[in-house]
Amino acid sequence: MTVRDWQKDFNKFDTFIKSINLEKYKYLRKIKTVEQDLPKDLLPLDIFYKYYWDTTDFKDYEEIFQIYWDEKLKSIYSFIKKYFYGCSLQFVEEGFKARLYRIWMSILTQFYFQYLWNRLFDEKLISNPDLDRLGIDCVLELKDLKIGFQVEKISYRREASSRKFTKRQQKYIDILVEVPYIVIDREDLLKKIESKRVKEKNKKKYKELLNIYNSYFRQYDNGFIVFKDSYLKKLKEIVLSDKLEDIKKITYQKILDRFNIKF
Repeated sequence: MTVRDWQKDFNKFDTFIKSINLEKYKYLRKIKTVEQDLPKDLLPLDIFYKYYWDTTDFKDYEEIFQIYWDEKLKSIYSFIKKYFYGCSLQFVEEGFKARLYRIWMSILTQFYFQYLWNRLFDEKLISNPDLDRLGIDCVLELKDLKIGFQVEKISYRREASSRKFTKRQQKYIDILVEVPYIVIDREDLLKKIESKRVKEKNKKKYKELLNIYNSYFRQYDNGFIVFKDSYLKKLKEIVLSDKLEDIKKITYQKILDRFNIKF
């Protein structure tokens, strides 16, 4: 098996993330016509893993969506017949494009976490579509334990919800760790801090949140928010400092508490 150069692969992925024109796809966030549960044969995980994790043949969104559309078209027609009979193919395609874009952005964030981890540490993360379908983003195999990670998006509006550690997941991992991925509007926080209408105690809370955010996360010029080295180093320290043999799950709230992040 070829040993990957994780520094090189991370640098290439990092450059790719910086190059994404998020403004170009902003309109897709408002389109929510294809919201049904997608059958297994319509999930894009295998395609995403092929181009963004198993190889570094990174594609822009237009190209990766076209690959998906062409490969899945037969199954898409069956889906249309069931849910969108009478609708134009263009209408359905736009809905799929919006749905897959949200999945794409989420999995790119997950892959950033994995590339960065494997660049920083000797203990490498394992990740594949089968694990992902179980709700396990990646696995760290230690001597006597297998630790699974889930990257959880949260904001100061608390969008995240704690998931169960299922019996199916427990067949593959011993411990589940929820990794908080903090997304905040820095400009909005700065306005709140400067506003005369905001109470001083709330301004203090916003300042603390902004300082912690700046310490552990980075926002690129295109708007993409990524993890800093310091965040993963602290996360690893937190996870491995616990008595893991007595734990089944480390929730995102516990991680936030250990980082002293309060919303």
